[in-house]
Amino acid sequence: MGAKNCPETPRQQMIGMMYLVLTAMLALNVAKDILDAFNVVDDTLIQSNKNVKTALDDRYENLLTVSGDELTAAIEEAQGKAKELRKSTDEMVKYIETLRWDLTKDVDGENASAVVEAQKNAKHGEVPCVPVDKIEAKDNFDKPTHFMLGTNEGHDANCPAQVLKKKINDYKKGLKKFYTNDQGIVDKSVEAQLASLNTNDHQTKDGPVRWEIYNFDHLITAGTVILLSKMVSEVKSAEAVVLNYIISRAGSANLSFAEYAGHSIAESKVLFSGDSYKSTVIVAAFDPAMQLDVYYKVGVDSLSEAEEGSAIHESGPATGVPVEIAGGGVGTHKIAGYVKVINPNTGKAERYHFKDEYVVVPKGGATISADKMNVLYAGIKNPVTAAGGSDASKLTVSFPGCQVQGSGASRNVIPPTSMIGRTVEATVTTSEGSAKMTFRVKKVPDPYAQIGANIFGGKKSKAELAANPMLIAKMSEDFAFDLKWTVQSYSVDVIEKGIITTINCSGSAFSQQLRDKINGASAGTVFMFSNIKISQPELGTRTMPRDITVRIK
Repeated sequence: MGAKNCPETPRQQMIGMMYLVLTAMLALNVAKDILDAFNVVDDTLIQSNKNVKTALDDRYENLLTVSGDELTAAIEEAQGKAKELRKSTDEMVKYIETLRWDLTKDVDGENASAVVEAQKNAKHGEVPCVPVDKIEAKDNFDKPTHFMLGTNEGHDANCPAQVLKKKINDYKKGLKKFYTNDQGIVDKSVEAQLASLNTNDHQTKDGPVRWEIYNFDHLITAGTVILLSKMVSEVKSAEAVVLNYIISRAGSANLSFAEYAGHSIAESKVLFSGDSYKSTVIVAAFDPAMQLDVYYKVGVDSLSEAEEGSAIHESGPATGVPVEIAGGGVGTHKIAGYVKVINPNTGKAERYHFKDEYVVVPKGGATISADKMNVLYAGIKNPVTAAGGSDASKLTVSFPGCQVQGSGASRNVIPPTSMIGRTVEATVTTSEGSAKMTFRVKKVPDPYAQIGANIFGGKKSKAELAANPMLIAKMSEDFAFDLKWTVQSYSVDVIEKGIITTINCSGSAFSQQLRDKINGASAGTVFMFSNIKISQPELGTRTMPRDITVRIK
């Protein structure tokens, strides 16, 4: 600019004005490399949200498909809660995704090429989504501010920011009932894990700033849509925490799952004429002080509560109630009933059904029984013992559709996986007669995954997680076969301050990248181990149905 004694020429005034305009433009515009960074973050969030959804879908499927004898009252209750949780979460996520879609159409226009393309490519029932890199007005902050806050700085109850705030609060309030027990006591550990899902005012050195202003006032389009995707991530993380709680409660609560299933343990399933069927009926994972009442009938597949008066009644301690029944005529005989116990939590009677069968053969005839149970697991060697007569070398054993190895009394039976869910009628024949027994073919159950020696999820310190740097897959202790599994690979979604980073690991050991992430993690960081692939020589490769979620405390 010119001095007083040297006035500016029109040209100098024009140059000065250009510098002023240029300075203003530089202040308002966002650098291209920053916008490129927004693209990367958006892509990562969208993909991570899809990964989390896939992992959660697997958990839901695993819980909601439990049926038949395995469906206890506790599991059925958990299924109802899971369906309700899934429905409310889907509604919350769909609202946020729709909000992002409506915002994109507002800033770019409904006829923008990327908007039209996204709408065309969206699957049925799916909310269209335009990636940040294809949004034309990604650096505009006037339109998204006006869209989210309206004309009254977010005070209007009907503006999208206020509606979103209310929906988040209502969603979180709805989650609370899932981790509150019948006495109204809230599980504090679950509540702590949901702390990031909040709409509290933001505290600054100048005082509190309203949530809607802090998040959406003069935030460029790219930042706003990414923030909405981050909120989807927070909602799905909350869903995972609550679903884990529902599943764990169903699995660990008294009188739930197989822990309190009725069992009939027979001394022998094959009897000679004139022998008696002897069994001990128990409730697994019992309290030694508990008194059991056993009701049963012979020749039936099940026993209803209405038939209790006409059923045979035995009582005894939880260590086992002995049952003895005259064997009956030659052939297959069935027995079914239930164990009645008093639930210590409710004081109400609970019934746990069992059923069994046994075969009566003529003395000197042939017999066959499973060494481990009347179940054959597909794909592995199932040892069975055949008996009959005095010369085991003359035994012939038939398991239609299965591979049979060995000779004499001891055989290995290997059903193919195509027979899972079916039954096979085995026949053993000697010169003195023959006998049949029906076996069920089942899939070898999935092992469970754990981190190191003793981490199955929950809140852990960095030191605990770092001291157990590997994944292990093990069969349940009550599984009768000794199967060794190898962890081939897995993914870890690291959720820290709303940002999700996915780390892929090969083998069972933590990768160096994951170790570094654990060592540098702050309190509240979530490590979600998913897509865990395992292998076993006879059974091949599987993907674990359950994930492990650890939160740094």
